Amino acid sequence: MYLLTENTAEIACPVSVAYEYITNLETFGEWFPGVLAIESANELAHAAPGKTYLETVAIPMRGNRKVAITAVAAEPNKLFVTEGQLPPLMPRMEIEFHSIDAGACRVVWRMFSRNDRLLARITLLPLARRIMRKRAAIGMKRLARVLEGRRA
Repeated sequence: MYLLTENTAEIACPVSVAYEYITNLETFGEWFPGVLAIESANELAHAAPGKTYLETVAIPMRGNRKVAITAVAAEPNKLFVTEGQLPPLMPRMEIEFHSIDAGACRVVWRMFSRNDRLLARITLLPLARRIMRKRAAIGMKRLARVLEGRRA
């Protein structure tokens, strides 16, 4: 896998609140740039492996695309992993959750490409890395604001 970006945020909310909010991907567009819409595509619970979503994303020079996203791993209050069906990028999102204390947590957000082809590594992935780094930096700041505002 190819790491596109990694961002960390310390958030003034309990880890359980962050986990519940983030693993409900129907909220992803509220805090992550470029996500225009996202909806559940099956009846499984949020974060359950096999839970699927249909996400509409803005892709530079390609317009809006619908992407199937599947939760592939989850450990309550610790880890959430999804994979998207967006060739040739083939994204994988990994989110780690760490409790700092009863009222604060650290969220580590990573985006990878599952495309290991050499041509993609020298053409597509550097561009995707630049775009995702910018979006992730903005997104993590928004996430902290949203979660800290939910406590009030």
